[in-house]
Amino acid sequence: MKTVTACCIVALAAGAIAGCGGGGYSGSSPMPMQNLQSATAPSQPMNVTSTTLSTTYGGDNYSVTVSDTPGGMMMFNGQMADTSVLMLTLTKNGTAVSTDNSTAYYLTNPYSPLGLSGTTNGVAWTAIITSFTPFPATLAVGSSGTLLAATYRDSMGNAIGSLTETYTVTADSPTAVFVNIDGSGTLNGTAVTDSLTYSVTSTGTLALVQVQIMVNGTTLTFK
Repeated sequence: MKTVTACCIVALAAGAIAGCGGGGYSGSSPMPMQNLQSATAPSQPMNVTSTTLSTTYGGDNYSVTVSDTPGGMMMFNGQMADTSVLMLTLTKNGTAVSTDNSTAYYLTNPYSPLGLSGTTNGVAWTAIITSFTPFPATLAVGSSGTLLAATYRDSMGNAIGSLTETYTVTADSPTAVFVNIDGSGTLNGTAVTDSLTYSVTSTGTLALVQVQIMVNGTTLTFK
């Protein structure tokens, strides 16, 4: 994806306050900086360094550590592909309660995802991506779209669920926008949802700032 630099628009206004009795005062009063309205799309895959976010629920302290790092070349669905490894560790009151690993497979130049593999509750699965639409070169606040659709299959190749991933862009600050990526679908008859929010600067630099995942049937928001 080509890099397109988006500009941050800052509005400042000056005003004059008139005095009486032949005197006066002239000054300037800056208005608050306007939130960034667009940003260069981040490079895909969106690899992030290890990030830990936390929340409190029912008197317990939860934290989630997420990392997404490049891996080596592997064969997937008959093609040699680059990989990245996603690790997610959930802790409750300082004790790890679950660790999930999954691997994403993709082609480069241009980026084209092929699928994912991993385990959920001890059950191995593979997700075959059936359609993919890359980010536009520039992400504008208020824009949205579908990123991909996939079919989950078990080790025998049987379809066991589906996944759709979408994105929305919302305002963050004068220097960044929020890119919210939402996944929803079913796996082995159980609804699966998650949401990742990235802060993306005008030049496409990103940081993971929020994760929403389901824990024991309750959706928790980690910041």
